[in-house]
Amino acid sequence: MNPLTQTASAEGSGQRLLTFEIGAAAYALPIADVLEVAEVTRTACIPTLPRQVAGVVNHHGDALPVISREALFELSAEGLPEPQHLLVVGERPADGGRLGLPVDRVLGLADGPVAGRTTELVAGRRPIDGRVVHILSTSQLLARASQAIERAVDRASGRAGPGQGGQS
Repeated sequence: MNPLTQTASAEGSGQRLLTFEIGAAAYALPIADVLEVAEVTRTACIPTLPRQVAGVVNHHGDALPVISREALFELSAEGLPEPQHLLVVGERPADGGRLGLPVDRVLGLADGPVAGRTTELVAGRRPIDGRVVHILSTSQLLARASQAIERAVDRASGRAGPGQGGQS
């Protein structure tokens, strides 16, 4: 059975989560905020931004920023498998922008509570299919991606951002 069509009972809250793996960890995002599950394609460099932080891909004729798993989740690239899918993530309504998130593997869909607004990236945790799944806040994911890009640009230009040891 295709994991993308395999679902739990829809009698619950009616809220759906897309579950996926990055490294050894399982994560989930509200399916309403996953605009597309796409194939991983070649990422182009962004001037002044290290390739290991972010790049862009051609997504239906538009430039889609793609943040690396390593920069977003503060992971070591060592031991991470090549990503198999690219999640196109954006809050609806789409005023918050879009982001490409490379993931190792899409696990499937699950019913469950989708956390409301939070100031934390991990809005909650719950067991799904015998694993603890970290439910991510889409707004915090987008904010963290923006912060990671800003820090990398600041480092590349020789400026230190807030809390990074720069002189006043």
